Amino acid sequence: MNQRAKYLFLLLLLGAAYLTQAQVIKEDTTTNAPFFAAKKFDSKCYVGFEGTATQILKTKAAMNLGMSLNWVVNHKYVVSAKYYILTTPVNVQPKVAIDRTDTILLKHQSAGLAFSYILFHNKKFSFQPELYAGWGMLKYEYGGSTWIRHFGVIIPAVYGTYNATKHFRFGVGLNYRIAAGANLLSTADMSGIGGVVFIRVGTF
Repeated sequence: MNQRAKYLFLLLLLGAAYLTQAQVIKEDTTTNAPFFAAKKFDSKCYVGFEGTATQILKTKAAMNLGMSLNWVVNHKYVVSAKYYILTTPVNVQPKVAIDRTDTILLKHQSAGLAFSYILFHNKKFSFQPELYAGWGMLKYEYGGSTWIRHFGVIIPAVYGTYNATKHFRFGVGLNYRIAAGANLLSTADMSGIGGVVFIRVGTF
């Protein structure tokens, strides 16, 4: 991901934060109030399923599949438990054993918590900036040994959602995966931009 793309993604997140603050200022003190100022809470929940075409090893494309359990407060604030797993074969042999010619496949998964805010929740289309933080694991095998590394993962993301029905939503998103402490592979190898498609079923 080049510097220009990174700056553009950062500007998108800052814009989302500004819109979030602007909307919160306009809220009253019912269930539409800011999270810590509300006098009462309206709780909903939904499950989410998503596929992410993501950048990995700097130049390769791969697919992550994810699922989530989500708690929605006052139709706007969302706390999520998420799990992701790499589902396409990624050969890391050129990165970890350049003297070999066989295939060394990478296994990767991640689990963590995310917090997001839904803008325009009562419209047909909504916008949702999110920040995810959690645990990641990479694993591969060669030479009769299994190599495993646990590390931290941070994923800022933005989603555009079509609110199709009262209990069903779908949409697209953009994220950037930041790996910290992967070591067996570099931070840049395990980091990358991703394009997301998702569906959500439940109450909102």
